[in-house]
Amino acid sequence: MNLRHLCTAPHVKVYFDSWNNWLYIEWEGALTLPAVQYACLEVAQCFVKHAYPRVLNSDAQVTSLPWEVVPWLTKHFFPYLELAGIEQLAWVHAPVVRAFGLSAQVREQLPYLNIGVFADLENATSWLQQTNPAYEGSHVPLPRPVAGETLLAQAVVHFKQALAHQGIDAELAARP
Repeated sequence: MNLRHLCTAPHVKVYFDSWNNWLYIEWEGALTLPAVQYACLEVAQCFVKHAYPRVLNSDAQVTSLPWEVVPWLTKHFFPYLELAGIEQLAWVHAPVVRAFGLSAQVREQLPYLNIGVFADLENATSWLQQTNPAYEGSHVPLPRPVAGETLLAQAVVHFKQALAHQGIDAELAARP
């Protein structure tokens, strides 16, 4: 992997892998709902200017995931994945049982998305590398059509306002 750092938030780091032409999202630690909400905002902002149709999401270093995270993600975050332009997602599930259930739920909720669920990063990487999308080989983030960029930017602004209204910021997200 040839990683270019895009952003960091408590419990998550986001990179663009120019060698494989995908977004790499790496989660870690004991997650809380505010941490996941804030991190999802940071991740969403990465998609506003560029489309990343392929995503490698690793939860391998997640040590705990509270029950309220799953319904929040299902209702408030996953519906925007299509707008973000994600087409393929290799998901390395966390060793905690609830996280594996989350990846299975995403698969059911987002039938348009080609999702592979894996127990380790090696198999997830291999699966995503074997896909052969039409844009393979460009090794640069793809620009988003202006109309899609506007819709996504508006959604991210609303998301940010909703979190601010709830008092969720980087400081709260970093608390255990």
